[in-house]
Amino acid sequence: MNDTVTISRLGHQGDGIGDINGKAVFVPFSLPGEVVTLAGGNARKDIKALEVVSPERVQPFCKHFGICGGCQLQHMEQMAYLKWKTSLLVEAFAREGIDISPEPIRTYQRTNRRRAVMNAIRGTSGFVLGFSERGGSETIDIRACPILVPAVNDAIGDIHILLAAIAPKKGDTRINLLECDNGLDLAFSFGGQVSDKAIREMISSPAANRFIRLSVNNEIVLESQKPILKIGIAGVYPPPEAFVQASKEAEQDMGELVANHLAKCKKVADLFSGFGTFALRLAERSQVFAAESSEPALLALNRAWRETGGKLKALTHEKRDLFRRPMNVKDLKYFDGAVFDPPRAGAEAQARELAKSPVKKIAAVSCSPQTLARDVKILLDGGFKIVSVTPLDQFAHTPHLEAVVLLER
Repeated sequence: MNDTVTISRLGHQGDGIGDINGKAVFVPFSLPGEVVTLAGGNARKDIKALEVVSPERVQPFCKHFGICGGCQLQHMEQMAYLKWKTSLLVEAFAREGIDISPEPIRTYQRTNRRRAVMNAIRGTSGFVLGFSERGGSETIDIRACPILVPAVNDAIGDIHILLAAIAPKKGDTRINLLECDNGLDLAFSFGGQVSDKAIREMISSPAANRFIRLSVNNEIVLESQKPILKIGIAGVYPPPEAFVQASKEAEQDMGELVANHLAKCKKVADLFSGFGTFALRLAERSQVFAAESSEPALLALNRAWRETGGKLKALTHEKRDLFRRPMNVKDLKYFDGAVFDPPRAGAEAQARELAKSPVKKIAAVSCSPQTLARDVKILLDGGFKIVSVTPLDQFAHTPHLEAVVLLER
């Protein structure tokens, strides 16, 4: 016998939640107010039938929705979706005892993803190239994705051609494709060695002409021009497969929020700096120290700074694992401003040192509301106050939420 349940709310992963005999059940692709008949024998169930349909339900715009694991919320009306997404931030902070009133969530046009990380595997009739399936390990073959910028979508056919030359006979190939300001950067990575013959065959293919740089297992094998990402007045030459914000417009918004908040600071520490998303903008007004664990990222940052020809203020850097060795109070005594943008795990140890430091203004950036709220709570306990909280829907149609919190003593 199949259960029927009324969906009361959305969970933080975007699943509808109902209750059966006092126990929560999680129903992907359902919405609050819907009555659904369920299939499945565990706490996470599938919809067998929609008995009552929410007025907030809309038709998904992608034919792969529900099969591809990339998007979870294309079926939800935009205003309701944005309200729910903002609530993720409010609720995460409330769990830490912090009451916030966020700025309106910033949104971007549908086709805004300039970066795609895809997977490919050889099949009986060519390659399966795309994203992981929902709830599984198989790869869904995708010839076009409606959230990718046109140039990235248009390159998928050429990637298929290059894969035939370079991909191993067995195992997966990871594809990292990025639209830079002057063209497309493509990187392949996989286990094992690749022959010189395979590389020559790949780079001699007409399909290779679509890309300004080709890399294999982090080694550049073809570069007609250096890929450039413009950051303020600087131009960064990103290392192959470097972390890059998925949306150029979202990155610009985050950069402006941080730069404006720290504009009057004389010396700023950029912690988890990457290749300079914030540091290069901040150096237009302030002396900047950048700390980052990736040496290739720091080399790219330093090169971009030098190539401005003295137009930026002093920008020094250090290769440093801030999880194991955060900048301490003694290190921070020279700075009146700081920004941190850590991985999803957050910056707990670093936040504790910042809370004890003489730093006066901080910009906290994160893609995890939970760890962001935890880190901000540490700063509030150390004498800071929140100036503003701005959510950014960089990863639309997913539960992932970017946010910038500006604080001062």
